[in-house]
Amino acid sequence: MKKRKLFGVIAAAAADTEQREVIKGIIEKTREMDIDVAVISNIYNPMEWASMLKTENLIYDLVHSDEYDGIILISESVIYPDVQKKMLEELQNKSAPVITIGALPEGFSLPTFTCINTDDVNDFKDICDHLTDVHGFTDIHILTGYSELELSHKRVEGYRRSLEEHGIPYDENKVFYGNFWNNSGYDHAMRYISGELPYPQALICGNDYMAYGLLDCFLEHNIDITKKMAVTGYEYIRERYCHVPILTTYQRNRKALGIKAVEMLCKGADNITHDDFEPPKGNIISGDTCPCGAKTEDIRYDIRTARKKDIYDRLDLYSLLEHKLIECRSVDKFVETCREEKFRIKNADRLYMCLYENWYEGTGNSSNMVCYDLIDNTEPFMFNKYNISAVFGNEAASYYFCPLFFADRELGYIVLRFKGNDSFRHIFRCWLKTIANGLEFLRMKNDIRFYLQCQDISEERDTLTGMLNENGLKKAYRNTEKDGLSFVAIRIAPGICNCGVGHKEHIDAVLDAAEAVRQFSDGQICSRINEDTFVCLIRDMTDNTDLLAVQLSALLQHNTSYIKKYGLDSFVCTAVPCEDNDYLTTKEKCFARMTEMTDVYSARRTDPHYKKLNALRTMIYSTPQITFDQREIYSHFNGSDGYLRTIFRKCYGFTLHDDCTNARISAARYLITMSKLSNSEIAEKCGYNDPKYFMRQFSGITGYTVPRYRLLFSRSAEE
Repeated sequence: MKKRKLFGVIAAAAADTEQREVIKGIIEKTREMDIDVAVISNIYNPMEWASMLKTENLIYDLVHSDEYDGIILISESVIYPDVQKKMLEELQNKSAPVITIGALPEGFSLPTFTCINTDDVNDFKDICDHLTDVHGFTDIHILTGYSELELSHKRVEGYRRSLEEHGIPYDENKVFYGNFWNNSGYDHAMRYISGELPYPQALICGNDYMAYGLLDCFLEHNIDITKKMAVTGYEYIRERYCHVPILTTYQRNRKALGIKAVEMLCKGADNITHDDFEPPKGNIISGDTCPCGAKTEDIRYDIRTARKKDIYDRLDLYSLLEHKLIECRSVDKFVETCREEKFRIKNADRLYMCLYENWYEGTGNSSNMVCYDLIDNTEPFMFNKYNISAVFGNEAASYYFCPLFFADRELGYIVLRFKGNDSFRHIFRCWLKTIANGLEFLRMKNDIRFYLQCQDISEERDTLTGMLNENGLKKAYRNTEKDGLSFVAIRIAPGICNCGVGHKEHIDAVLDAAEAVRQFSDGQICSRINEDTFVCLIRDMTDNTDLLAVQLSALLQHNTSYIKKYGLDSFVCTAVPCEDNDYLTTKEKCFARMTEMTDVYSARRTDPHYKKLNALRTMIYSTPQITFDQREIYSHFNGSDGYLRTIFRKCYGFTLHDDCTNARISAARYLITMSKLSNSEIAEKCGYNDPKYFMRQFSGITGYTVPRYRLLFSRSAEE
């Protein structure tokens, strides 16, 4: 349930300076009024259609949500006509009030829209007033945008009004049209340099980009433009540090637009008529391209911004996140890896990866999302795609919803939360691309059709798990010193499943078992030599090879996907020392023992009570903390306590009491080696009230003290 009012902000390329300024005002005002903000934005926002990027605009489906109390549309940021059309279709059915900010593209309007903007006419009049009043210039040119755009002519109109108020004749020959991009500024500079146009006292550029193109051209031709004429830009896009000399420009008061939009929405949401809109005035940002000169505080701000950008650019350049993500073989590991580099998302208070429930299937997307916290180690949760407030916290904040996609595959979206007025930068695009690439690799690893296509990719690698296959293991065995080496094999689902590679649940179970084998081998040699058998070559862990088999079993018993599918008695694990240089001889010794164990397990399954007893054992091993409570255990079985104990021993050959103890010790083996929990914490999770009793019992059953066992098998033994 929503806790507060929610205003939606529809933007495009929200990292651009123009959008950031508007959003800054929106956030400042909504924070003051205890309102949540959801900014929905694409990332690339190309002017020309790019088929590879069409999927990113599916993020605007979130406008469907009925949770918005009001919507702010930053209209001029959406530049592709088809996307504009999609937005209009979404918004025309909204009952919530809609405020648009900025110039509206042709046809991009509805009667229900309330439009606000800064006044381009007055802004350009202010610029021209500055040049005449402060510097006394009377010969002034203007380079505006496309001649067919009303926006371009509004900027010329402000220039004309200023001249006329100062008694300076307006001359159309001093008005030039460009394309609002650097190249038209460069071309216009060449007209001055070549002598085609006489130098004026000052040139007003319709935006900063054209001004930068002009400055770059003069610099390239080794001409000091300050000795020729003054130049002003418009927009203050925060790139002055990249060009020489420092540009004098004009900052539109877009922040005030954001504040005003929120005030108007609040009144509209409460059915209160808002006041007439008065466009906010901007201000001159002085630079060295006019006689004012750059102000120290402005230069300091520009440099500080540039340095921060450089730091995060370098972090991205040297990051190995993409390599690490490509190596991940499960979503859990993927999320864990992302958390390791959470510092790359500057100032985000929360970072969520929301994936479609069936994102990996390549079919139509579910309406349900699974949300993963990429900052804190919390459990994922599920919510409906359009219930966007499901990710909101207890305090008012701003949330950015950005598309997560690969080519034409929509994977979900990323949500960033900021408690302050900050927002994401363009570097976030690189991070998003890395995440999307990593997810696609992970999807392909779990897509059996992909692996069938790639089954011949390597003669020495198993295509499903990426481990060595039997050819690779034979080669490794030949080239490995046998002294202190053990051959550890585990066979999963023997005699139980003949699912074949097409069954997804079986594939998931195999991959889960593979992860347990990797955890056990911890960088040593591991392989999948056939459909149901894994083999590890383990050196110098212990002289007791049986202990190796017990430890690997403990790890698999606590890998939930596998156990959930096949249960406890679904695998056999043995280990033998590598005393023979011949691979086949060692394998036969190990497999002979596995066959004996398989026969024992097969005999158990003929017992008429086996299914019920196995379900009881699975519960005991999954919740070992209940094993001290006999009433709790017996309550799960219909029959007397004595009858349960009798049939249990007959089926398994050991007592229920002993199995409860083994369940606790198995959980302890797993936690000792796979977690950083203290001995007391492990004892508690295994059901022991007395840590000392736990340590005595563990030592008595395993033959090792807890510290010694941790030293043998733990991934962080030094801790």
